[in-house]
Amino acid sequence: MIFFKSLIILFLFSTTSLFAQTKEVDKLLEKVNQASTPQEKKELIEKLKKELATKNIKARQESDAIIKAKEKMPNKLFDEKAIEQ
Repeated sequence: MIFFKSLIILFLFSTTSLFAQTKEVDKLLEKVNQASTPQEKKELIEKLKKELATKNIKARQESDAIIKAKEKMPNKLFDEKAIEQ
């Protein structure tokens, strides 16, 4: 029984640590919070703005692609009765 509990805990730990990702935005935000001088904060904030802008553009392109793909899908389901006649 202890073996199964430890196996389950190991599995849960490995899956959570496997999917945990440190994002570049998170790193920059932490650097902004730890910056000592106002000039350094301004530079890091500019980098953060650029990073967020690129992520926003990528997300917008992906959502536009999804919308275009959905527009191509037929609104009605296929009707076999029309072919049989």
